[in-house]
Amino acid sequence: MAESSFGKVLYRGVEKCPICGANSLEVAELLYEIPSFGNVILYSYRCSNCGYRHVDLQYLEEKKWKTYKYDIKDERDVTETMVFRSKTCRIRSPDLGFSIDPGIAAEAFITTVEGLLYKVLDLAERMLVLSESEEEKSKIREFIENVRKALRGEKPFTLILEDPYGNSLIRPPRGREDRLETQGLISSETDKE
Repeated sequence: MAESSFGKVLYRGVEKCPICGANSLEVAELLYEIPSFGNVILYSYRCSNCGYRHVDLQYLEEKKWKTYKYDIKDERDVTETMVFRSKTCRIRSPDLGFSIDPGIAAEAFITTVEGLLYKVLDLAERMLVLSESEEEKSKIREFIENVRKALRGEKPFTLILEDPYGNSLIRPPRGREDRLETQGLISSETDKE
């Protein structure tokens, strides 16, 4: 295994791209040890011919169910709170009215709450374009406005991560860690929200 400033290189090579078929897919597999997660393998794919990109994480250590709950109260929480999401994690906000569920095509990512809200906003704007009824469009516009207020720190909301394998995490800004609620098992109260 070669060493890299980014982790231990398990594999690096060029393969056939699944999108364009050219032998220009740069593949890298890196082993990382991440605090709070343990060992993970990062898979990175990038085609220099067509621009296809994909990143995936594989967790090498299985943990128990974890639920994280954090109240986003201001702009600092939005811009400095980190979200580590595995493909098995459900992210939701009952206050804003969204849920990102796990599934076969689920995406693992590391971002700030701001980045997460921009992902949600992007999806809502796409839904608005595809929406046919005025009632549906009105609800989506209201949702978009609430997300924009949340992005500016003007609308407090609760963010909940539920991961059956415990491989996801919310990391609040320094000095605000005491506001993070963590549960080892999902509660029936959480199911009702």
